[in-house]
Amino acid sequence: MAVRPLFRLPGRTSPARRCVFSPSLLLMVLWQQHLRCHCLYDPVGHIESARLYGNIDEYAYYYVDMLIGTPPQRVSVIVDTGSGVTAFSCRSCKHCGHHIDPNFDFDSSSSAKWVPCEDEICRSTCLGVDTPHCGYQQSYTEGSSISGWYFQDFARIGDFMQHNPPVRMMMGCHQDEHKLFFTQAANGILGLRPPAGEAASLLENLFADQEHVDARVFSLCLAEWGGRMVVGGYNSTEHTGEIRYMPMVVSGGYYYVPLGSMVVDGRTLRGNFGKAMIDSGTTYTYMASEPYRSLKTAIESYCKEHDDCGVTWRGPCVEALHGLSRFPPVEVWFDSGRVKTVWDARGYFYRKGETITHCYAFQDDGPRANTVLGASWMLHHEIIFDFREKRVGVAPANCPEVKERPFYDAKQAAEPSPTAPPGGSSPLSAQVASRSDASADAGSSVSSSLLAGALAVVALGMLGGSRLLRRTSASARAAPPVQPAQAANANIVDSTGGSPERISEEDARLLKA
Repeated sequence: MAVRPLFRLPGRTSPARRCVFSPSLLLMVLWQQHLRCHCLYDPVGHIESARLYGNIDEYAYYYVDMLIGTPPQRVSVIVDTGSGVTAFSCRSCKHCGHHIDPNFDFDSSSSAKWVPCEDEICRSTCLGVDTPHCGYQQSYTEGSSISGWYFQDFARIGDFMQHNPPVRMMMGCHQDEHKLFFTQAANGILGLRPPAGEAASLLENLFADQEHVDARVFSLCLAEWGGRMVVGGYNSTEHTGEIRYMPMVVSGGYYYVPLGSMVVDGRTLRGNFGKAMIDSGTTYTYMASEPYRSLKTAIESYCKEHDDCGVTWRGPCVEALHGLSRFPPVEVWFDSGRVKTVWDARGYFYRKGETITHCYAFQDDGPRANTVLGASWMLHHEIIFDFREKRVGVAPANCPEVKERPFYDAKQAAEPSPTAPPGGSSPLSAQVASRSDASADAGSSVSSSLLAGALAVVALGMLGGSRLLRRTSASARAAPPVQPAQAANANIVDSTGGSPERISEEDARLLKA
């Protein structure tokens, strides 16, 4: 079954068909505009949408807001397709850093419940001396680690403006943070990898909640600053090219794709890319030494033949007064040369702050390394993870820029979620996420006024026939930003010592370059 886009333009009507004014249709269209301006949950299409924040240079990751508990408390979590646990700092933590949001207060949530060691859903170890809890311990290859206790509570993706429905799930309450988890601005991590760990991931919980969301498809669209996450579909309105699909192999809790080669200016790069996984929690794109050197040499050789690509070179960085448009695109070929995607200079370079300096966003991971397609590879594309068809879609897109985070009002977050427009009619089945945080804020009062006006229009129409009538959180900058040099490769290491599951012969064939 084909994946339904988040938005479809209406088809052309035949000459014989006439457009007849309908008050209810007008109300539905205006309600759809209301959904668009607020990135609201779409109950008919079973689609959730949420703003992403962060960037490559200052944060070295992208994060999303979540509302946890009753009444809801906001936490910020890194969007990570390379790990499975959803966990964040708690007030009871003995060694946690200072983050964007206050540490989650377990005792203030009436719906929170610790997971005891003897519970059947606890497939981990017991932690704690006086009051043992079902616990977790996770370490990452760049040296950071977290540990804590599992609990169950209601969780919603996004802030109060999205009104996404809550799902009860098992999450981690940090009791100890080290290195990057201690110093980062975000409170924790949102693991989006497929089922493989000892605790059910957010996606697994959403899979079970088919009444509210179709989690078999989700997408990430990363801009230089921020972006958007969609669960239940994707947003085709900002695509600038076709979606290219390739096989997706889920193995050991990771998303693998059959990367075969890269081509620059007609020259195929040397080296073996090995197995390639998509990991939004890894800042840069990592590859083995030979393809790394080949890619770097190909880009620089091209520029030497083309007036230095209009930039001034400073080692691995460039000063690009007039931008990066003269750099060569990198063709990235998948599925034995059947699927071509394009990685342009806005992705394989990252910008240093607001300056004209850009540096390489791909790194050498050693002579025998596999490939990690990190956030830098995902930039300016919508990456679609389709479990139904076992495939990944890549579409070039003008992903929404989101720099400023809305002010959080706990009282407003606790209000009931709207699921239908006034009058009980169902909204259109395709939600369009807002193009930017600014447009969402600006459209807030406008769309509300339109809705009020629409009700009056409908009333008049029924009576008279055919008359047609940045605000930023104060603590958003309090925590020191993570430096990209520290971010390294954030692939998760399972502390339980479990070995990755074996790849089937069919999957191995798909992954073979």
